[in-house]
Amino acid sequence: MEIILLEKIQNVGDIGDLASVKNGYARNFLIPQKKAMLATADAKAVVEEKRRQLAEDEAGRLAAAQARSEKSVKEIHLVRLCGEEGQLYGSVSPLDIAEAMTAKGSEIEKSEVTQPDGPIKHVGEFEADVILHPEVRFTVKIVVEGEKGDGNPVDSEVAPAISEETE
Repeated sequence: MEIILLEKIQNVGDIGDLASVKNGYARNFLIPQKKAMLATADAKAVVEEKRRQLAEDEAGRLAAAQARSEKSVKEIHLVRLCGEEGQLYGSVSPLDIAEAMTAKGSEIEKSEVTQPDGPIKHVGEFEADVILHPEVRFTVKIVVEGEKGDGNPVDSEVAPAISEETE
């Protein structure tokens, strides 16, 4: 499907570019999110006139993302129930990270958090990427501390051993 991009999309193109993408990607994501529009003859003429306006809007979004990045927390601590060996009951997902960052004053959405190694399932120190804009990203250090079911913390000697094994 031919579309005209209304903002810069990673691996697709820049503002105002004519791009060919799969139908489902355009119909289900790009068009409803107002990131693109169908490439009709009328739309092409309108986009050429609005290209400057779109570039200014994109610059505003970029500046807002950079400001959010500067104000965001770069380290969070989470306490989760775990077994004797530091294995968590459950996992730490992007939603958990976003909620913890929001609780500390950073407005972060679940969709902006990516975990390259998948959900965290052990006690230790980990990193996750936060992508606020295709050009603005930063890394958050996540320290997961374990707690036994009886409310007592896991021995501090177990946590380093587990995090070294996973790296």
